[in-house]
Amino acid sequence: MTEMTKELVVARLANMRGEILSKIQPREQRDETETPPEQPYVFLRQRMEKPGEVILSVGEFIECLQDVADAVSL
Repeated sequence: MTEMTKELVVARLANMRGEILSKIQPREQRDETETPPEQPYVFLRQRMEKPGEVILSVGEFIECLQDVADAVSL
């Protein structure tokens, strides 16, 4: 490669870097201006409640299996 080609490549890379940074920076600024959620732990609380619901539904599922087994054995 000639020196001129190297300079053109370096200049193009610098332009690409500037374009990428200009796209990234507005996103960072937008994150700073966003307001925090009113109830930040609602999602976490819902995730904690769901395992309890699953455990409670296991008993109902076993009862259904017993009913099916009883019906099949008749």
